[in-house]
Amino acid sequence: MSKHRKQYGLPFKLGIGLNTLYIVFELTFGTLFGSVALMTDAMHNLSDVLGLIVSWLAGIISFKKRTPKMTYGYKQATVLGAFANAVFVLAAMIWIIIEAIANLGTSGTKQGLGVAAIALLGVLVNFATAFLFQKDSKKDLNIKGAFVHMAADGMVSLGVVISGILISLTGWGRIDSLTSIIVAVIVIYSSWGLLRQSLQLLMSAVPDDVDVEEIVQVIQSFGAIENYHDLHVWGIGTNDVAVSVHISLKRNVNSAKVLELLTNRLKGLNKVTHTVIQIDCPQAEVENDY
Repeated sequence: MSKHRKQYGLPFKLGIGLNTLYIVFELTFGTLFGSVALMTDAMHNLSDVLGLIVSWLAGIISFKKRTPKMTYGYKQATVLGAFANAVFVLAAMIWIIIEAIANLGTSGTKQGLGVAAIALLGVLVNFATAFLFQKDSKKDLNIKGAFVHMAADGMVSLGVVISGILISLTGWGRIDSLTSIIVAVIVIYSSWGLLRQSLQLLMSAVPDDVDVEEIVQVIQSFGAIENYHDLHVWGIGTNDVAVSVHISLKRNVNSAKVLELLTNRLKGLNKVTHTVIQIDCPQAEVENDY
């Protein structure tokens, strides 16, 4: 099994299983205690499970072999998974804010310590699940989506713990809703980058961890290359980058050798796995439009 395939194995199975069990547990006690924070956290947990399933399926689909119709394969599925996770997180947080505002007019729960105890279990479950994805989240945007989703839910659960303790100390039940709003705003702020990155990749933008100037420097380092133009860099999925460029060569150079060396140098850069290098004829008018 390849390294990338292992990333979409046990961590996702454990994460989905643990969080599904916790949702049932949290909904039960949220109803018993009349806690808006617990019930909204449970619903956010449900969005997390759906998000994990989407990320997992996207990862599995991305390993399908390419076809005459899908010439790049299905790698772009991981970008869709990351985007879906970002949307799930933001939608869940907006829902939490709406529900919390609607419940500000009520007295709220009085079962502060009971709510805190249930939510503390959620903190452990969610942060433990996030930890499973932490290492690979730095390399794969789709897995980063799963990590952000679980870390966000851990933050929400931590907010519920804090509100439960404050309620037990003050007896003011509205802290339950106020804490939910504060935590939701923090999560929206921290999750915005995932939405931006995934949307950029869907629009064939240069991935954030790829330096176009470094690619330019590699091209310009070849003395045999007189000029270049039509340089394009885009992501294929979350782990592969394609580069295409037109180059014009000086006279009396070994074009095959330059092509081989340039291809190898470009593929030695971060995530670059596909290169398309067009050598222009000497008569062609070249203008560098990058």
